[in-house]
Amino acid sequence: MPYVNVSANVILVIVGIGLLIFIHELGHFLMAKKIGVRVLAFSLGFGPAILKKQWGETEYRLSLFPLGGYVKLAGEGPEEEKTGSSWEFSSKSAGQRASVLVAGVALNAVLAFIAFIVAFQIGVPFIAPEVGQVAPGWPAWDAGIQRGDKIVEIDGSKDLDFEDLFTIVALSNPSAGVTLKVERDNKTFDVNVTPKYDTEHGIQRIGIMPATSLEIDKIFAFENNYSPARDAGILVKDTIVAVNGKRISTEDEFREIEGISPGKEIVLTVLRDNKEMELKVTPFKPARWMFGLSCATAILDGVKNNSLASNAGFQKGDEIIEVNSIPVTGFTNIRNLVIDAEEKTCIFTVKRNDTVTLVSVPLDDEKTKEEFLSGLTPFYGLKVDSLVKGFPAEKIGLKPGDKIISLDEKELKDWNALLQMVMMSQGKPMVIEWVRGDERFVSTIEAQKDEKNAIGSIGVKFREKTVIKQYGLLGSCVVGTKKAIVNVQRLYLTIKGFFSQRLSTKNVGGFILIAQASYESAKVGFGKLVYFLGILSLQLALLNILPVPVLDGGHLLFLAIERIKGSPVSQRTLSIAQYIGFGLIITLVIYATRNDIMRLLTL
Repeated sequence: MPYVNVSANVILVIVGIGLLIFIHELGHFLMAKKIGVRVLAFSLGFGPAILKKQWGETEYRLSLFPLGGYVKLAGEGPEEEKTGSSWEFSSKSAGQRASVLVAGVALNAVLAFIAFIVAFQIGVPFIAPEVGQVAPGWPAWDAGIQRGDKIVEIDGSKDLDFEDLFTIVALSNPSAGVTLKVERDNKTFDVNVTPKYDTEHGIQRIGIMPATSLEIDKIFAFENNYSPARDAGILVKDTIVAVNGKRISTEDEFREIEGISPGKEIVLTVLRDNKEMELKVTPFKPARWMFGLSCATAILDGVKNNSLASNAGFQKGDEIIEVNSIPVTGFTNIRNLVIDAEEKTCIFTVKRNDTVTLVSVPLDDEKTKEEFLSGLTPFYGLKVDSLVKGFPAEKIGLKPGDKIISLDEKELKDWNALLQMVMMSQGKPMVIEWVRGDERFVSTIEAQKDEKNAIGSIGVKFREKTVIKQYGLLGSCVVGTKKAIVNVQRLYLTIKGFFSQRLSTKNVGGFILIAQASYESAKVGFGKLVYFLGILSLQLALLNILPVPVLDGGHLLFLAIERIKGSPVSQRTLSIAQYIGFGLIITLVIYATRNDIMRLLTL
């Protein structure tokens, strides 16, 4: 019964998240008891008490809302009248009070460690360290890494998943790079890759995406909520095993057939509940908005390792000035001159570090020419390289060599910014500004849909390939410790990204997002849920220790000040700090919840 499974998962999520906060408060409770502080109340949950029982000086409560708990210590609140009794929290030394504050954080860290060990004994699915897409011009592409390669080791670290790869690369020394042990065609080889700083996301990357399976992960719609996959009856978790009767095993095989079939009905064989069934679907032809121009420069942004280009001596950063003594304006021009060359050997005039040299490359047939060009990727700037006939850019008078300055009075910094604004325009009139030599031009331009070159799509995203990690007790301890370190590092990268403004604050999530993520983990399996709760417990510990008033870390900061100055911080200062801290936390909660609601509205 699906509803029973949903109810069970919801209960697991509520109990799990409630347990994390409860354990935190239990740490405060146990340490307070140990140092002789009276605990007036200990509640499992928040809100009105459903059940309560007085036991000694403590009232134990079961409250209405089960997500968490709290403890009330004698002499803790600033508004309370202090008697100076030895059992009051305020009467204890700074060190003793600090131990109570740290205990909650410590118990969360212990819980996280235990959760990781338990999870890995149950089994946790992770994204497999197999390469899917390789971004042209990025370090992995330059190094010759290919789709389908399996990364079995990175800088000596084995038993990897994609999460490990991401974190190790992001934290690596950019001058030394990372050493990957790659498996391809049952052979293993080492390759050193120097990560590139991704200015958009504020982290180091090498430019790879994980490999995918043929299991449907998401179904999406196009214009006017049209979704060929949904309308054909395709469901999430279906696995495509054949197209038009032909068995397939990779996403590439499916995308090739899908892409050349816009408007043509195709028959998919899908595996659902261990049974194969046939579904008919007609790929949609999603057109993209464009001005009809390219800004691919003659400067090389990447040269693939062990390619014809690299063997000929080309290097990243080279600028090709001429091909067979003919000056070039950009990479499209270079491609055309190479393809159309009648000579068996192409002579390239190359500028490198203010030095001009000639590079001779034997290119005696069309296949060799394409192979040579595939080893090069250009840097995309804002200088026009080529124009598409009949499109808006040509109509308003843009020419190769022109440099685009702004769009809708917003100064453009790179090609990606231009593309983003064009796609977001949805064909609405925009004001474009460009220069040609000393002349400046301004014109109105409207993006046009490119329907001729659109490729077919049914509107599905495939799930990444996964690997189940399951170990005995000792192995779970080792891997659990490793994953705890990895998640601390990832939290550091996230906080760093927000402070450097490289990571958008739109990514901040609140209780709704946590509940959603927890529920999705529960659907995957109990091991994944326990692992995710371990991550949350670790994050709760680390965030709580931050020196923000209201949080445990803020209280610890004031205790440290008290130790240094020899007397407690004034009540007025404490109150002001508490109000500021409370304001910051409430603002963050409201903003995060707003983001959560916006995500729900855009699903």
